[in-house]
Amino acid sequence: PVLPNRTLDPWDALNPYELWVLVIVISAFSLFGYVLSRWLGATKGAALTGFLGGLVSSTAVTLSLARRSRESAAGRPADTALISGLTLAWSTMFVRVIAEVALVHAPLVPRVALGMGSMAVAAAVVALINFRRANAGGSAVSVSLKNPFSLTAAIKFAALFAVVLCFVALASRNSSSSGVYVVAALAGLTDVDAITLSMARAVRDGSDADVAVRAITTAAVTNTLVKC
Repeated sequence: PVLPNRTLDPWDALNPYELWVLVIVISAFSLFGYVLSRWLGATKGAALTGFLGGLVSSTAVTLSLARRSRESAAGRPADTALISGLTLAWSTMFVRVIAEVALVHAPLVPRVALGMGSMAVAAAVVALINFRRANAGGSAVSVSLKNPFSLTAAIKFAALFAVVLCFVALASRNSSSSGVYVVAALAGLTDVDAITLSMARAVRDGSDADVAVRAITTAAVTNTLVKC
């Protein structure tokens, strides 16, 4: 509440109050998944691990399960179980994008939901097929997750979010929509939350909804390719 609730930069992109509110919201998403994993246990099966881990970080789940596959001597059955958890984490990430858009600008949800929902369903189908193949319900697969609700993590996300907001504002004013897509692709290399929130906010403030949907989808696809 002590932060100014107005934009302070020349590009009219950075509102400290709104920026920090969104940081708290994303941290809360991650904390929710972390608390569930601590409460239910991290060894309840690959599917549960993937779902809960996807609420915190689908990238962390990808790295952890891929590393576990490399180190495991159990062979194909264990790998199939790991794939089920990994792809379910990706599916959760796509659903999380829809939820974030809903929090910032609900009218944009129907447009975003088509692409994100399709990718979520595709990933979930792969997860289900591999779940059945490996009978992963009883698999003891866990992912080491750190408590995401920390001041350092929040500041890092705020900094990333601010940079993305500025680049999106500059690209929108000084170039064609292709500039926004380049920013989205670069942001998607590490994270989809920042570009998702910034584009939803831009549409709320009057930007082109079609460009925003394409940018969010570009970031999600880029992020998925990086995890692959």
